[in-house]
Amino acid sequence: MDELNKLFFILVIIMCVLSLLNSIIKIYNRIAEKKGKKKLFCFNEDIEQISDKKYRALLITILLFGLFIRTWKFGIIPAGFNQDGAFSAVDGKALADYGTDRYGTFMPAHLYGWGYSQMSSLLSYLIAILVKLFGLNEITARLPLLIFSMIGATCFSLLMKDSFGKRAGLISAFLVCINPWHFLQSRWALDCNLFAHFFIIGVYFFNKGLNDKKRYTYISMIFFALSMYSYGVAIYTIPFFLAIACLYYMIRKKLKIKEVVISALVYLLIAWPFIATMAINYFKIDTIKLPFVTLQYFSESVRASDILFFCNDPKQQIISNVKSLINIIIFQKNDWIFNGMPGFATLYTFTMPFFFLGFIELFRNKECKSKGLFIIALVTSIWCGLITNDVNISRINVIYYEIMMFMALGIYFTIREIRYIKYIDLCMWLVAGVMLINTYFGDYAESVAKEFRYGFGEAVKIVEEMDVDKIYVTADNYNSLDASRALLMFYTKMDAKYFQGKTNISNGKELLPYNERYKYYTSVGSIKYRDLEDKKVAYIIKSSEKYFFDTEKFKIQEFGNYALVTKK
Repeated sequence: MDELNKLFFILVIIMCVLSLLNSIIKIYNRIAEKKGKKKLFCFNEDIEQISDKKYRALLITILLFGLFIRTWKFGIIPAGFNQDGAFSAVDGKALADYGTDRYGTFMPAHLYGWGYSQMSSLLSYLIAILVKLFGLNEITARLPLLIFSMIGATCFSLLMKDSFGKRAGLISAFLVCINPWHFLQSRWALDCNLFAHFFIIGVYFFNKGLNDKKRYTYISMIFFALSMYSYGVAIYTIPFFLAIACLYYMIRKKLKIKEVVISALVYLLIAWPFIATMAINYFKIDTIKLPFVTLQYFSESVRASDILFFCNDPKQQIISNVKSLINIIIFQKNDWIFNGMPGFATLYTFTMPFFFLGFIELFRNKECKSKGLFIIALVTSIWCGLITNDVNISRINVIYYEIMMFMALGIYFTIREIRYIKYIDLCMWLVAGVMLINTYFGDYAESVAKEFRYGFGEAVKIVEEMDVDKIYVTADNYNSLDASRALLMFYTKMDAKYFQGKTNISNGKELLPYNERYKYYTSVGSIKYRDLEDKKVAYIIKSSEKYFFDTEKFKIQEFGNYALVTKK
């Protein structure tokens, strides 16, 4: 893929240069015509019109293709399950069963997460709805991301169509459907990835409200408010966006004070529990329990250190944040393998010239009424990256739709200037997309399995059917006991009240109390020797730890990176 990236990058540079030259020649020719001078050769801007029927057919085809590649082997690849998704899922099951999180907190606006941190709640509430309908499993836990990824992709393409025309809308739809970041995140459960989709849905309706009926503005506030529950960084991202956007369009006289006030009321009506929870934690106020929601104080939280304003050295940190932002966005350096595929990065490594070219198209397009909104959305996402410390792909996910906006415009620019370029563009993107899909379901599926604790679930499901009293679990390859706890609860579909110690029954089976049945250790070496002699004990360990056990005394079953050990 590296050699292909180099070839495509050269092609993109050539296309961009030729398009810019053609644009400059057109300007020269207009001046030459007025002065009676000889014109230079250039390609005429002659793009055929697309009928409404053809546009709808192409858009639906593209989106269905995007949906197909996202649902193929859905729930199977990535193999295993991520610990962050497990946390959201077990809280989702508890909410579905009892209206509480796994700790027994009634309708929390924000979740306890890892025990020393915080976690957004929107994904858990969405999972709860699906659990009520279909039960808890890998598919129901991942499905919210798939659904809102496709809704986000649809709104993104419609936003581009409304702003720049049908062709730009189709380019955007195709671009997002085969985008590496968008494709990867749609197939697994991570709470913060909902943020990008709810934000772009909000931007779409906000733009529609500015240029169509005002009720769409109020609808946008629903999605902006809900996005607050998708990721903690929304507390300083969404208000920033709304404040600038509303002020800008009030000055442009496209929003009236009355409309802004109504919009603010709609937004606050939904978002206030989250805002109040953040205020409670900032001022260190005790948890407030209301009849319909709980505003929690997280005494052990360490998340404040993730924000620039609360770190020890803000000046040095902002420099670090800028460097990280440039590395992630411009150079597309991967952090975690589940965020970006080697060789493909998040946006394909050859695409950035289109991004910069997109600014030219934005400002030269005389028909677009959304230039200000596009710039504000991009500035907002950059602001999010600057204020968030140690920013990574997940933490800056809100920027990817904005980058794709300008990439689509850059591609649109080249096609408008030299229409024959569209064939090169199409072939290039198709080749990249085919290779992405082939790699994802091939080599990548195997390499990413470790990050999703492949094998742990199989071991848990088997041991739960065995006649054992106690199950000892050692930490995963990252020495995370919290991850092991969350994944075990997920795969056993553990009853929240059993976890809380309020009952000894889980899934219809009477068991030892939770704290007696399940024991967690950093390694097998930490387990007392006498426990290794107990026949009623099973061990879920890392495969690398199996040498601790005598194969003449113990039965060892391996599942991926894990092993299940029982007494013979």
